[in-house]
Amino acid sequence: MLAPPGASISSYDRSAPYTSQAGTIPSIFLDAMSIREEVFVREQKCVLEHELDSDDARSWHWVTFASVGAPKASSSSSSSSTQDKMGGSTARRVPVGTVRLVPPPHPPHPEPGSQHQMDNSEGINLMSLEDKEASPGPSSQNPDNEPYIKIGRLATLAPYRRLGLGRMLLDTALTWAAKNPEHILPPPSAASREAARIEGRVDVDDVYEAWRGLVLIHAQTNLQKWYAKFGFTLDEKMGQWDEEGIAHVGMWKRIKVKER
Repeated sequence: MLAPPGASISSYDRSAPYTSQAGTIPSIFLDAMSIREEVFVREQKCVLEHELDSDDARSWHWVTFASVGAPKASSSSSSSSTQDKMGGSTARRVPVGTVRLVPPPHPPHPEPGSQHQMDNSEGINLMSLEDKEASPGPSSQNPDNEPYIKIGRLATLAPYRRLGLGRMLLDTALTWAAKNPEHILPPPSAASREAARIEGRVDVDDVYEAWRGLVLIHAQTNLQKWYAKFGFTLDEKMGQWDEEGIAHVGMWKRIKVKER
């Protein structure tokens, strides 16, 4: 897992592949991008410049690896990959699957029939937690605009599909979230409470709403049945929209979170 990378990915060049990025970019993030480029850009023909978006810096990222056998290197050679001896060969650790978890707040839901870049997040200023007028929009399964997390960029390299890695990544992200609700949407700090009091602003405790386990996925329509197997249900009111030429729908699930 990579915690929200923040400014550490600010130098990421969206127009260049992961192999051409600066050495300051976290290695796990580069591993995630290697999978996302292969699946979304090369396989599904999405635009490279749209792959990294404004949510990446504030999201948690998971990567799963496979140990791939390779001919044993000579003692004079070197590799940046993690290697373990396996008789006459070495095991090279290869990133093969990834997923990310985006915390609240979120931009408005896509309008039915609309077209967007990846995840509909580029160019939209995220609402502040105190701005109740800026809401994600209509949803039959979240009529009160309750805070939710969004699972996205779930991808597995083609040779490693049908091995349960997608389910493992999804379960890992949701299990972590259920155990760490205070990281998903931290309660107001003592400093923010005091600042609000001094400035005569609305009490931050009055507008704060904890994350209570609601999860959204923007699912490609061909994967709707797959997500349904894990308890996600279709939101009819959100309709269907286009992201990078691929039809998507909204699906929700509620998980039980640790009591505070």
